[in-house]
Amino acid sequence: LLILSCEGNSHPKLEATKIIVDKSSYDEYLINRVNGIHRLTGYTPLDSSKGIILVHGCYPPNWTTKGHEWTIALKRLADSKALAWWFKHDWNACPEVTSYQLAISIDSIKNANEHVNQIHILGHSIGGLIVTDLAEKWNSDQKLLIHAIAAPLDHYSDRLNSCEVSGKNKYTMSDDVDYMQWRTSKNVDGFFKDLEKDPQKVEIINGDYILLPGQWDGKRLGHNLSIQLVVNQLLDTINFF
Repeated sequence: LLILSCEGNSHPKLEATKIIVDKSSYDEYLINRVNGIHRLTGYTPLDSSKGIILVHGCYPPNWTTKGHEWTIALKRLADSKALAWWFKHDWNACPEVTSYQLAISIDSIKNANEHVNQIHILGHSIGGLIVTDLAEKWNSDQKLLIHAIAAPLDHYSDRLNSCEVSGKNKYTMSDDVDYMQWRTSKNVDGFFKDLEKDPQKVEIINGDYILLPGQWDGKRLGHNLSIQLVVNQLLDTINFF
């Protein structure tokens, strides 16, 4: 069963109009809710046969803007009238636990929305490790298009030492998945630049990767800004809709 948290349940609905983009005013609206899948509401999707699920990463205890890195992307999805869901999870749990919960959420989406025949899943940072684990284990007639963004797929955190999924140097994706890894440039990624090696560099079988540029839209394309670029690519270039 999907495990729901008793904490952070102040927002039962996820409404696009309540998402605050300004960082100084952001109220952790995306994170202050129960664990599980949350439909982005407040608009009517143009094409409800295609959907996108967003999976966040891990946050330090003293981080005061948890989830803010997704706000512009979610606003863009709503403005584009894309059918979207936000997957809130316990980032202290092992990736294999969360990927199992995500798989259950995907089944629930399909059961409630039989018209949905194409699902993109975006996972950022540790969220990318979660969705990559899902990509290896997925076995279903529902084909998934999975995108891991700025994801430390090689071993990255000692916190994961006790987990079944803690990172490795080779991944083999399920035949039921189209998989893409979006790698940031290590020297401009604030989370990776000081590491001895780039934890994004792994061997991918039955999938592919894209190396993102060091700059985008006149800004350094770091760990968090990479989310916006990938969402824009899906909406504008890859003909997501």
